[in-house]
Amino acid sequence: MLRIFRHYVPYPTIAVSAVEVAFLFFSFYLYHARAASMREFDVFNFYISLGFSLLLFTIMFSLGLYNRSIFTKHREMLIRIVLSFFLAFPVFVATISMVSRMAGETTISNGSYLPGTLFGLFAIAGTRLLVLPMINVGALKRRVLVLGVGDLARRIEQLVMKNANRGFVVVDYIRFGDEPTRLGSGNIGPANLSERRLKDGATIAQIADDNLVDEIVIATRDRRGLPIDDLLDCKLKGINIIEYLTFWERETGRIDLEALQPSWLFFSDGFRLSWFPNILKRLFDVAASGIFVVLTSPVMLATAIAIRLEGPGPIFYVQERVGLNGRPFLLKKFRSMMVDAETDGPRWAAANDQRITRVGTLIRKTRIDEIPQIFNVLRGDMSFIGPRPERPFFVETLVKEIPYYNERHRVKPGISGWAQVNFMYTASVEDAQEKLTYDLYYVKNWSLFLDFLILLQTARVVLWPEGVR
Repeated sequence: MLRIFRHYVPYPTIAVSAVEVAFLFFSFYLYHARAASMREFDVFNFYISLGFSLLLFTIMFSLGLYNRSIFTKHREMLIRIVLSFFLAFPVFVATISMVSRMAGETTISNGSYLPGTLFGLFAIAGTRLLVLPMINVGALKRRVLVLGVGDLARRIEQLVMKNANRGFVVVDYIRFGDEPTRLGSGNIGPANLSERRLKDGATIAQIADDNLVDEIVIATRDRRGLPIDDLLDCKLKGINIIEYLTFWERETGRIDLEALQPSWLFFSDGFRLSWFPNILKRLFDVAASGIFVVLTSPVMLATAIAIRLEGPGPIFYVQERVGLNGRPFLLKKFRSMMVDAETDGPRWAAANDQRITRVGTLIRKTRIDEIPQIFNVLRGDMSFIGPRPERPFFVETLVKEIPYYNERHRVKPGISGWAQVNFMYTASVEDAQEKLTYDLYYVKNWSLFLDFLILLQTARVVLWPEGVR
């Protein structure tokens, strides 16, 4: 994977993105050049085509079309591709018509944009549905050798079994020392490993050469007696050596709490919070909040009227939450539950929660109930992007039961976040622990680039609201 501003981006995603943007650009440019009978390079057509391809790429990215998991879901992928073009076309036509009038250009504006757009639609859909399945994806994956057969190796095995569409394939697991075997019944079972020990003569370098290994993962808790010379030989041959926690972080976009040790936090890259990026983020929050207030004013007005018409009670729901460095603040949302929803004390929201009103069901599914939080962003209590703020009652409980839970408060909470675009709604302590694995990744690898990616992917969460309660 390529690491951009401390965030890992898979090479296949970069390759597919680059190919599709280039394909969209050239198809659109050449179509309109032919339609306008242009025989020479046209600057205006160049920028129009580039703008269209980048606009469409941004919308496709925001709808999750560059997530590896979507490549095998042909029906859902096709729906999202069509939706991307449906959203991009009117924006493109309106923008380019305005620019054409301002620039006094008529070469392209006299033609129709729709045929070129439809050509791009069929080209992208056809490429993904016909060409991608023909590519030998396995040949493009990194070949990984795992040093260890215990619980950490078992977690890697489970990761592969849950989703075979990973960017790596495990070629073998190597027993180290007296570590007990925890592997299951995957492609390489315990029977193949019971007698394999490094002291029997086979070296890691030999096994790596035989299996054309690209990377070795050290997945063992007890590292006393590691074959340093053997691993150094592999490193000098160009084979990447990586420890389990860093490997897990890179491949999943999470931090493994069960294997996390303070020493890894001390020495690993990340947790860089400096004043200049914080100022840029604050400027972005203020500007975006102002624009968002203007754009969503009609929606907020309609929601307020609907809540008022449904029955008595306040339109807004004000609740204490835990913010930056553990400081409490008052969060504002549209009320989606009955007035007496918590007469018996705070509790997690559940699926088909009877406390939610009819209007509340709609605004929760569409995330409209979250819109008033932009006023919290303007006040500086929150940011657009960050870990979701929890209530003090739940924080007190979670801090006692989940290690490192307080570390998520090192940054401002947000309306959307890395956990929100990757995980469902929190409804239990177990869910909160799983969500923390994403929050810690965000805190560790925070950058404006990562914020921008999350902001784009929030559209997918709104349109496909899995786990909303």
